[in-house]
Amino acid sequence: MVNRVLIRLKVVQVIYAYYQNGCGKPESAVRELAQSLDSAYSLYKTLLYLPVALCGMSRRSVARKRRMNEEHIPGKEIRFSENRFIGQIESNVYLSEFIGSADLSWVRESGFLKSTYDRFMESDILEEYWQEEKFDYESDRELCKRLYKSFFMDNEELDALLEEQNIYWNGDKDLIDSFVLKTFRSFTEEGGQEQPLQAEFKDEGDRSFAIALLQAGLAAHDERERIVAANCRRWDPSRLALLDVIIIQVALAELTGFPGIPLKVTINEYVDLAKYLSTPASGSFVNGMLDTIARELASEGRLNK
Repeated sequence: MVNRVLIRLKVVQVIYAYYQNGCGKPESAVRELAQSLDSAYSLYKTLLYLPVALCGMSRRSVARKRRMNEEHIPGKEIRFSENRFIGQIESNVYLSEFIGSADLSWVRESGFLKSTYDRFMESDILEEYWQEEKFDYESDRELCKRLYKSFFMDNEELDALLEEQNIYWNGDKDLIDSFVLKTFRSFTEEGGQEQPLQAEFKDEGDRSFAIALLQAGLAAHDERERIVAANCRRWDPSRLALLDVIIIQVALAELTGFPGIPLKVTINEYVDLAKYLSTPASGSFVNGMLDTIARELASEGRLNK
């Protein structure tokens, strides 16, 4: 799940914080990166838990109404409480371990979850599911996907709530959302409780890449200052946004220290990162600077691509 896109983002964020905090020991930045990446994986599992928490509210609501002998319990509420796909997520052995060990009381007790449940019960999404009367595994999966996209993605209230819980989660959610939806698509009914989740790292190579890129990024500081100053004809280097400069610094480290990564991949990744973390104008600036830097490195015989 922690792919190289997320690794690059985290390395840039950690180096930015490293400079903002007056620098320090590089070892502390390495520990910070490891903690930040681990936190991204816990965010992934927390987001997987949200539909489970909502379905649990439905089961409790239905049980309460039955105890009180209410005459009418909405059929769509009963059906949602019995959603097989969400039930499979809840019983997943890998997620259950996380749910049992993490403090998720802030999710269950938040007003956000209750208001989301009330809005979902009145939503067209649930009504359409109910009217179609296709209560099989695939329909239950589709309902979960639509629920997640409509109520948990691009939600400022949820973003603020997550940030209150973990400072490392700030800015990660859009990317982690894509892994949650990928997990939904990967599940099969036959997978049962043993259905694999996204692995934290694809392999040890990605874990090693994260540390190596951070160390190379920190070491590239002086060369970045020289290159940016020499090629920044239209801008005063001292007035450039620190975040944009750090993106260039990490990209420079990748260009010179990771020959296995194609030139175009490196440039495109950091241009996209500048747009994501900073502004569209930053994307154009970083693109222009990296093109210039790549030509200079090639002329010096240092671009081993």
